[in-house]
Amino acid sequence: LLDLTLVDLDTRSQLRIAGEAVCQIADLFCDRSNLLFEELHSRAVKGEPIMADVAFDRYVRQSMVVDFDQFIESLPSLLRKAGEQTKGGNSVVQEIDKETLIQSLEQESLLSFEEKFEQVISTAHAEDVSSWIEAIAHCINNHFSPMRLLDLQAALPLSMVEIWLGLLLGDFKLEQRGEFYNASEIWII
Repeated sequence: LLDLTLVDLDTRSQLRIAGEAVCQIADLFCDRSNLLFEELHSRAVKGEPIMADVAFDRYVRQSMVVDFDQFIESLPSLLRKAGEQTKGGNSVVQEIDKETLIQSLEQESLLSFEEKFEQVISTAHAEDVSSWIEAIAHCINNHFSPMRLLDLQAALPLSMVEIWLGLLLGDFKLEQRGEFYNASEIWII
């Protein structure tokens, strides 16, 4: 309809009428948008519009898959190095004769339940955890409390493993004051 009206007019008049038409269309769009916003606000609960989840599906991306296969070049086959043989190195592994291995396994399996139990108990009693706990408690009582773990290690003739076990099994209170892996900031309080 607009095209038929513009045919008989000069260029200047055509542009003026087309501009007015665009303004009227924009005004209609604005009025319709305002009407829709008012409708949304009127349905609001506690100041928020009620909208179905489906209304957001086209605006929200749930997942995305990107295929990078076209950008990856295949690697040429890699050659493996042959294993190096150590001569008289630090290895504790050595070859054992099959018969010797079978005999040692048979001897272990010949132990009765009581003999196996005694072996386990003797191994467990070789570690004197109660004396470690006493040594730690004595050291902490003689020094200032709280005490750093490294200071405790320097003051005791125990290994770090024995100190840790004594602290954990002796119900001592430990506190990490520095970074997680910073052993110098572990305190016994």
